[in-house]
Amino acid sequence: MATDFFGHNRIIKSANQLASSEYARISVGGRVDLGQNVTANYGQQIRPLFEIGAPSVFFVTGHAQGTVSVGRLVGTGGFFSGINGSSCGRISPVSISGGGGGPCAGGGGGSISFDGGIIESVSIQITAGQIEMTEGIVVRVASMNA
Repeated sequence: MATDFFGHNRIIKSANQLASSEYARISVGGRVDLGQNVTANYGQQIRPLFEIGAPSVFFVTGHAQGTVSVGRLVGTGGFFSGINGSSCGRISPVSISGGGGGPCAGGGGGSISFDGGIIESVSIQITAGQIEMTEGIVVRVASMNA
């Protein structure tokens, strides 16, 4: 173990490497090209119930649902290429894979798939002084499998 320029002792092993977004894959009705970001949220409603005259709390769980938001650059196919014209806004498949693939990638990120996807909203962002145009899609999902 050597001391670096700033006086820190570092232990470096190949197992310390993390999965890289460089090898991640996003699918929203098909592979997402020029993807810039993805955010997935999934949860269930929880309602606390209380009893008069007692400190007890009871939780009633509701239906689970979530959203998957994807931002990407606008490519040669134009706005919303590959997602426009979908059947009543339904989207399938929706998945995120962080699966390795690189020569130096550490752990694999695994994969997450979503079912019952339907388009909730789409967006376009064009900013003065920024060359590229971006677009986004939010898909509401009924279930998630990890």
